[in-house]
Amino acid sequence: MPRGDDSAGTALVVLAHPEPTSFAAALAHTSVAALEGSGWDASLLDLYREGFDPVLSERDFTERAIPARLQPMDEQLHAADGHTFAADLARHVELFTASDLLVLVSPMWWFSVPAMLKGWIDRVFANGVAYRYPDAPAWSDFLGAKRGMLVMTSSYEAEQFRAGRVGELHQVLHPLLHGTLAYTGMQVLEPFIAYAADSVDDEVRAGYLRALDERLRSLPPNR
Repeated sequence: MPRGDDSAGTALVVLAHPEPTSFAAALAHTSVAALEGSGWDASLLDLYREGFDPVLSERDFTERAIPARLQPMDEQLHAADGHTFAADLARHVELFTASDLLVLVSPMWWFSVPAMLKGWIDRVFANGVAYRYPDAPAWSDFLGAKRGMLVMTSSYEAEQFRAGRVGELHQVLHPLLHGTLAYTGMQVLEPFIAYAADSVDDEVRAGYLRALDERLRSLPPNR
């Protein structure tokens, strides 16, 4: 999305939850409102609502580099260089590429993200788009100007990430924060977790929304 000279930057909020009245959805809408309120050009991608296909396949490409055998990384790089992603995927790639800030909003399922969001990452974080293999090595500065942030709901309370079987939060989220966002060179912001989101009362949930609003409004602009 083009932005005016007085814009704080372009933000893309990606929501992955099948229920439109979920608390994850409330967090996503709060994110958009907070960012817009502090001068960002923000847009929301609701993956379930638009029926995004999370399956990486040969349908991602309108032109093949290796027709006889699907080799995703080679085909992604070919499509990125030749602008031959399928139309539905190309739209998401363009929104991702244009964003200065990426906010991924989802529930924490099996200590990771839902398959819908993982599929979005598989297809959109393509070779030539989110990294460039083999020219730019992993954890290089390929997307160094872009910031990334996780916003998640969890059924566990905060204390359970500090002791017991769950593990420390930074360990649980390491594959997402380090192996996904930082892998591309993005500046990784501190994640926002709404703990015990399915069991706390409305007052606590309202507090989560206020805290997220404050966090996002305090982000410095991308200029």
